[in-house]
Amino acid sequence: MATKTVRGLNEALGLIRAPQRVIPLISKLASDELRTTFTPRHLYSYATTTITTANVLRSVVDWILRAQRADGGIPAYYSFLSGYSGSYPEVTGYIIPTLYDFSAISGDDAPRLAAERATHWLLSLQMASGAFPGGLHEAGAKALPSVFNTGQILQGLVRVHAETGSPEILRRAVAAGDWLAAIQLPDGSWSGPAAYQQSAHTYYSMVSWALAQLAARSGESRHAVAANKNIDWVLGHVKPSGWIDGINLHGHPVYLHFIAYVIQGLLECGILTRRDDAIAASEKAAWLLLRKFETHKQLRGIYDPNFRGGRKFACLTGNAQMSCVWLRLFEVNGDLRYLNAALKMNEMLKQLIPVRGRREVVGGVAGSFPIWAPYQPMRLISWGGKFLADALMLEERLTCAMEARFEAESESKSKSQSKSEASRCAS
Repeated sequence: MATKTVRGLNEALGLIRAPQRVIPLISKLASDELRTTFTPRHLYSYATTTITTANVLRSVVDWILRAQRADGGIPAYYSFLSGYSGSYPEVTGYIIPTLYDFSAISGDDAPRLAAERATHWLLSLQMASGAFPGGLHEAGAKALPSVFNTGQILQGLVRVHAETGSPEILRRAVAAGDWLAAIQLPDGSWSGPAAYQQSAHTYYSMVSWALAQLAARSGESRHAVAANKNIDWVLGHVKPSGWIDGINLHGHPVYLHFIAYVIQGLLECGILTRRDDAIAASEKAAWLLLRKFETHKQLRGIYDPNFRGGRKFACLTGNAQMSCVWLRLFEVNGDLRYLNAALKMNEMLKQLIPVRGRREVVGGVAGSFPIWAPYQPMRLISWGGKFLADALMLEERLTCAMEARFEAESESKSKSQSKSEASRCAS
């Protein structure tokens, strides 16, 4: 009877492919190697650094590299109940820029080679239309085109072209961008069979970001036009409160991950296309979330419309995305409050990364904290690792740049004072 109950619960959660024995599951939950991931505690920190950013970054990237399959695809997640999922084209695509970034700052060729393998695999999945399939990759399954997956894979292809200059990669990227532009509705949205739940979503601003990136490399105005049309549509859903409506996930709550998607896509597309209206809308929402973070020492994993109410657990991917957004806003406007909030958020996230245990666990980013909470429960997710790695690399880049500027200013001031003293002595 107990086994049937556990089986029913697991199947309801969609977490397993086969029944799990109760004793091994309890053993996994109680194991010391998962203590960091499973033990609820208050993590907000003003200044304390217990784990170096460089070490956590290395660990997170290593988790992604270990998870990569022989064919180049990267799984969506590692489940504590069923192991690794199948390869996920969407995430494999937008992990590529992260791998190139880490390779550049670390001098390690392994992430670059992993990006090349991922690219080769993704190109094998591209359809004649230029689109890429949605969902997990399953051998022999009928592939259906996906707007969002195509957009995220497009991010990867654009970066590969920037790294390699390959005409073939650009041709493939243009084909993907042309498909996205061709099926876009006149109002700038995407819906229909290739959209999730056949509905239009404002978090497809992430697709606009990819199209804006492509336009910058292809020089084709149709890609920029498609990006701007969608941004116009998204901006039409911005509320006076700063809330951006139209996420439209029927049957699902509004997770912070998707709120952050909307904000991040708007911001990055606004920066690329020099659209102050998009930057301002993203900043309004980001600033509201920053105030909630500083006031309540956390962000909720789920928010009700207009940021009223929600669920008090942490959506770690959404937290990492908001850190990226705050850091980019600091880079745009120099407001140290964004940097301050992002550094505290990164400290919180760093404390939740397992540092010892099995290879499937060390360096993994859980869907939720605590790990059994609603967003991707009992899983370490590859897109969580991607966004945390991005946040940590942004932190390293921006803090190093600040330190270099302070040192240069200090040296300049010291030289100026020495010249002044020498002048006084001469007189």
